[in-house]
Amino acid sequence: MSPPPGYFKVNVDEALFAKSKQSGVGVIMRDGEGNVVAAMCRKLDLPLGVLEKEAKALEIGVVFAKEVGLRDVVFQADSQVLINAVHGTGEAASSVLNIIQGVLRKAQGFRTFDFLHTKRQGNAPAHLLAQQAQKVESLAVWLEECPSQVAHGCAKDVSLFQSSI
Repeated sequence: MSPPPGYFKVNVDEALFAKSKQSGVGVIMRDGEGNVVAAMCRKLDLPLGVLEKEAKALEIGVVFAKEVGLRDVVFQADSQVLINAVHGTGEAASSVLNIIQGVLRKAQGFRTFDFLHTKRQGNAPAHLLAQQAQKVESLAVWLEECPSQVAHGCAKDVSLFQSSI
């Protein structure tokens, strides 16, 4: 789903690295034409559950979008439970309440923002980036490009993105 004109779409996701007991977060930002504005992957050494990792991914995405300087943003994640909790339409597990409250506080710094659910296949580039975090020391950032390691996922998503405009 494309954002309204003038908005940026920020997809976030997480991945688990079972052998190392670590996880990764992926964030990809696109403009209204589907062009990559920025992307990042970050390794987390925290032993978190799935919902907690999804919430951390959203938090990291919000912080990164602020650092990039975006002002009108639609955040997307593939956890319906998390998005419902952010909107206050669903019960949030106590383990993510503080993260969600922090996300909502940080989001107040944007001119406009929204949090939407996307299907897993619509979040593939963010998930590929999250998996890529296993190969980085702690953090990797790309500006105005899609990292070559996940370029095939970015290209596929661009076509889906543009066809929905």
